[in-house]
Amino acid sequence: MEIETLIEELRDEASDVGLFFPMLYETDALETAGELHGHKLSNRRILQMQRGNDATPEGAPSDLTVQRYSDAIRKQAYSIVVLEPAAISKDARESESDLALIAENEASFRSLTDAIRQTSKEVHGFAPVIVVLLDHAGHHALKPCAFDHSASLPTDVPLIEDDALTALLIECSEAAKLSEKLGIDGIGLNAADRNLFGESLAAFHRDGKFGGDFDDRTRFARDCYTAMKMVISEKVFFTIRLCLSDGIPQPDGWGMAFEDHSAPDLYEPALLLKILRALYNVELVICTIGIPDIHWMCEPQPESDLIRYSRLCTCVAMLDSDLQQNVQLVIPELDSEDIPFDYLAAGMITGEFASFGGFTQL
Repeated sequence: MEIETLIEELRDEASDVGLFFPMLYETDALETAGELHGHKLSNRRILQMQRGNDATPEGAPSDLTVQRYSDAIRKQAYSIVVLEPAAISKDARESESDLALIAENEASFRSLTDAIRQTSKEVHGFAPVIVVLLDHAGHHALKPCAFDHSASLPTDVPLIEDDALTALLIECSEAAKLSEKLGIDGIGLNAADRNLFGESLAAFHRDGKFGGDFDDRTRFARDCYTAMKMVISEKVFFTIRLCLSDGIPQPDGWGMAFEDHSAPDLYEPALLLKILRALYNVELVICTIGIPDIHWMCEPQPESDLIRYSRLCTCVAMLDSDLQQNVQLVIPELDSEDIPFDYLAAGMITGEFASFGGFTQL
């Protein structure tokens, strides 16, 4: 099928059922120049690397990891490369083949970042901005722990205590120092996928200073940024990968309405982003969404790619214009064979709902 015909059919289908779906017939918007934290950007394409499960048992990038990144960069020019989520300790990984951004892995991470820059220079004529997202797998970590216990996430995993969270702040700061030492340009939290950082934002049932109302539920994330800010220079900018709406009904969900349990409510995610922007100068936000009607440890209910993408675009567009003007938003590519993401990302950028398209590679 011709791409124009496919786009026309998708737009007509979305219009017939009243979905927001700003897909264009061309992708010129992705090739426009931009700027981020003083870095001149040649295009609006971001490479979002997914876990390749090819790290060493110590969590260091292997030769296969380096080759995977180099291969992805050779295929396409990206102004920004976001590394796959890197755990803040060996125990925080989901598996022993995941990356861990710790001191003993410094040399291997340096080989990875050097290869990213060198490959991009050789093939495309410029070095990309490199971003790292710190991760803790929480329930699924090698040493599993839960931030909160709720009916929507039934588990017998031990609840992490406040003292242990303080230790994680130190691990975040150490990872931040190492990132700057490696010449990484941006650093932030992976607060999505119901990992530990993401789960903390919806800790309605947790007692103490890290759970309950909005201020307390967002305290741990804010404390992580405070710890990182204290040890890095202004050359490094802050970012975050944030789930705007996790699809879990209240009173357990993040970014969900209390009045309509199936509807998103972006008040709290937008407020958190405004706070992160004001206090820590967070400049780049990689937006994600959860899956409605998900049951913990079970397969999600089936949902068409058109509806999934429309929900994502709608949630990103729901962030108010003041926030959109002060942070740069990334709309991420979802796993779909039926939606030509380039054209949808171009539509979001042209409509000034997002600044970048985030392209997924293994």
